[in-house]
Formats: sequence, C-alpha cells, structure tokens
Amino acid sequence: MRKVINNTLRIFTISAVLVTTLLVFVAYYAQFSLKEHEDIRSRADLMASCLEKYSEDSVLGILHNAYDGAADLRVTLVDGGGSVLYDNTGDAPSMDNHMERPEIVEAFEKGFGEGSRKSSTTGGRIYYYAVKMSDGNVLRLAQPTNVVRGMTMGIVPIVAAILLAVIAAAFYISKRLTRNIMEPINSIDINNIRETKIYDELKPFLERIANENEERARTEKIRREFTANVSHELKTPLTAISGYAQMINNGMAKSEDISEFSKKIEKESDRLLTLIDDIINLSSLDEIGGIEDAETVDLSRITEDAIRVIEKAARERGIQIFYSKAPALIKGNPTLIGELVYNLLDNAVKYNKDGGKITVFVGETGNGVEFSVKDTGIGIPEDETERIFERFYRVDKSHSKKVGGTGLGLSIVKHVCACHNAEIRVKSKVGEGTTMYVTFPKDKKEEN
Repeated sequence: MRKVINNTLRIFTISAVLVTTLLVFVAYYAQFSLKEHEDIRSRADLMASCLEKYSEDSVLGILHNAYDGAADLRVTLVDGGGSVLYDNTGDAPSMDNHMERPEIVEAFEKGFGEGSRKSSTTGGRIYYYAVKMSDGNVLRLAQPTNVVRGMTMGIVPIVAAILLAVIAAAFYISKRLTRNIMEPINSIDINNIRETKIYDELKPFLERIANENEERARTEKIRREFTANVSHELKTPLTAISGYAQMINNGMAKSEDISEFSKKIEKESDRLLTLIDDIINLSSLDEIGGIEDAETVDLSRITEDAIRVIEKAARERGIQIFYSKAPALIKGNPTLIGELVYNLLDNAVKYNKDGGKITVFVGETGNGVEFSVKDTGIGIPEDETERIFERFYRVDKSHSKKVGGTGLGLSIVKHVCACHNAEIRVKSKVGEGTTMYVTFPKDKKEEN
C-alpha cells in the first residue's frame, strides 16, 4: 500500500508539473509571438512613413546601409508591378515577382497585409507584414519564426531547472506524506481499536471492525457456553439412565424397585429426547433467514390449541387461565408459531405460584397483531431480562431443577420471532410476575 500511494502521488505530481510547464511554455510562446508580430507591424508602419519623405534611390540607399547583413529581420521593397527592388536576404533583381504573395496582394488592395508561411527564398517559417507607401511601392518586413523560437527556447533551461526542483520536492513530499498516512494505520492495535488515535476519515471503518470483533467474540463466547451447557445437560440424564440401568443389570435393584427405576429411566430418556429435539430446532432456526411459503394463520386458534395442552398442568397447581381474544391473522409458519405460543404458556405455568393466574390476550393493536402472556409467578430481576433468551440461561436455577425443562424454550421463542419479523418485549417484577409481549406484523392481504 505504501508503494502504491508513493507511486500515485509521484506520478500525479510529475504529470501535473509537466502539463503545467507545457501550458505555460505554449502560452508564453503564443504571447511572445503576438508581441513580436505587433512590433513588426509598428516598425513597418513607422519605417514606411519615414521613407515616404525620400526618393526611391535614397530609400534604397537607406535600406542598404541599415539592413544589409541583418539576420533577425527581413526587409523587402516591392514596386507596383511586384518586382523586388530591395531584399536584405538575397539578390533582389534575381528574385521572383512578388505580385502573387498574399500579403503583397492584400497590401495593394487594402493598404496593408500579413501572413505566415514557409519562405521559398530562405526555406524557413516566416511572419510577413506589408504596408503600401504613398509612392505605390510596398514595404514588407518579415520575422523568421526560428528567431521567436530561439528567444522562447532561452527560457527552457530555467523551466527545466524549476521542473527538476519540483519533481525532487514531489518525491520528498510523497515519501513524507505516505509515512504520515501509513504510520497511524500500522500502529493500530487490532485488539483495542477504539483506543487507537486515527484521522477522522478512518474512524467509521475502524468502528465497523471493532463492532465485528465484538460480535465475533460474543458469538464465540456463546458457542463455547452452548457447547459446555449441551455437554452438561446431556450428561445429566445419560448419567441417570446409565446408573439405573447398571443397578438393574447387576441385580442390585430389588424386584419392587425395578418398576420405579424403569419409570425414572423413561423420564430421563424423554428429557434427553426433548433436549435433542430443542437443539435440532435451534440449529434449524439458526439457518433460517426468513419464512418461505408463509401461510395466513389465525393466531387466536393456535393459542386456543396450546392452552388446551397446558390446562391439565395448570389445574394440578390450581392456576387459573383467563383468555381474551379477537380474530388475528398473521403470515407465518403455523408449526413454529405454535411452538412459540406453547413455550411462553408453558413457562407461565412452570414459573407461576400455586393458585396463581395466567392472563392471555390475542388481538390487533396499533403496532400489529399482539400475543401476550401475563403470570403471577416468581418474576425476573431487571438486570437479567436481557439474558433470559440466551441458551440454557435460567433465572432461578434451584426452581428450574424442580420444574424441569431444557433451558432452550425462550431461545427458540426469540429465533421464531426473528424469522417472522416479530418483536418480543418483557415486563417483569420479582415476586409479582412476568408479562411477555409478542407483536407480529399484520397480514397485508387481510388489511386490503
């Protein structure tokens, strides 16, 4: 990256300097040429006005004395028929008739003319300016462009020196700038990103990395805890099953105890199967991003079916269930929604007090379709309400051992809510009870 930044800065700087130099050179050349053209026109006009005071022979003498051998300016005098009377760059009598020269023609017609072309006499590129005099002759001055180019090229060494200095400065600055850019990046502590001092442009990027690291660490922690908890939860019923089976197999169990041991083995086996089923369900829900082929289901009917299942367990503890409902249609998977409703009702019974109450509500609210379960049980401490949806997390471990369960019910509830874009809220007070609110989006087809 350092090399890329260095090369990019250097190429950009050198290119910018070269382009700027070229533009300045072209502009200078053009401006210098224009100035030279203006000077030639002024000189020609002034010279013509001065020479008009003399006779033709005197004019030729003056021109011979003043311009013979001059290399930087060509002076030509042409008569009314186009014959060359004087030219300081060649033998006038032997020169071609100049009546076809554009600037000469234009001077005879308009009083002055100009043009730029390759000279047939000298072979160089020349700027011509001709002015008609009062005696009918035309005075023409010409400036070879190699003179202008030569004068312009005089600045090239200065420009070259400036260019080299700028390029050297560009290399130095790019190196310094690259180092200043890369040093904060190279000094980033990947394990402590938020404490790193960095320029503002990179802060959102580093914040995103920090969040991803935290999420990865949290996920890894949950995975380790889940693995440890699964091992523990599986080991408990398996140990019990193995112990009772060994006692029966080794003849250590009395004949009257075998039936009781068999019931305990069956109970622990059911617990083990339930735990495995819950783990499989959670794994499946982890892979589901959303519900495909969702059906329109009546949440009130699913709730009624779940209440019938738990009624026996509630009656055995003297718990009363109060249910108020209204038709509430939602889109989703009826099996998963049924599992969500059953788990919340089952917890309301398990963690309730003997002789307590459960209040269930299903109906539409301003936010969507709501399902709520309120119990009069042991409640949840405020600082633990966020953790109850973690896998195997139990608020009251001693009470949980009495009521049983796998500790995965609320995790399944949370996942089912996520699959259905539903929101779950908890309101609880220790010793007074807990209310669980689940809000589903309305079925848009039914709304229309």
